[in-house]
Amino acid sequence: MSQGRKRQINIFSTMMWVQGACLLLAVIGLWLSDVTLSPARGDPWSSVAWGVLGALFSFAVVVALTRAHHRVGRTLRWYCAQLAPIFCKMPLAQVVLLSLAAGVCEELLFRGFLQTWLSQLSSPLLGLLGASFVFALLHWASLIYVLLIFAFGLILGFVYQASGSLLGVVVWHALYDFFALATLAYYPKVLGADRWLAK
Repeated sequence: MSQGRKRQINIFSTMMWVQGACLLLAVIGLWLSDVTLSPARGDPWSSVAWGVLGALFSFAVVVALTRAHHRVGRTLRWYCAQLAPIFCKMPLAQVVLLSLAAGVCEELLFRGFLQTWLSQLSSPLLGLLGASFVFALLHWASLIYVLLIFAFGLILGFVYQASGSLLGVVVWHALYDFFALATLAYYPKVLGADRWLAK
């Protein structure tokens, strides 16, 4: 087995273990608390539709930020260049599985359980801020990246509060992750990573 292929498998396995830990924490939290899940309010297809639109919009914003000629853009391009070799040519099936796992497991933990639980203990605002902060810490890579993930968590959390639909934010998160991972794996030039990779 080649070194690159082994590294991809290790990255995939590690990330799936992290998602499994998120799922386990969510299940334990839901079991020990009085939090009840609301998968979708109303028509589930409308939740899927706005989840898809949210993912497309989020990905477009990230591409625009990454290609911008300012400090945030440079930092994100450098970060993408560090990640691109890790995900380079990762099999599409693994990209799909990772994206689905992140969407389901992380949303179940951070929005479905943690945000709802913290909101019950304090207030909806503190629940939103607390869950988004912990969500951002899980994705620590750099200060700029964590701030962007915090903002993403705030948006997902606000939409979850407003809609009451876990399904919508799961679709949004999973599809966004799919776009981001597939782009890193197969089209890093879209994120400007090729400028760093060529050096």
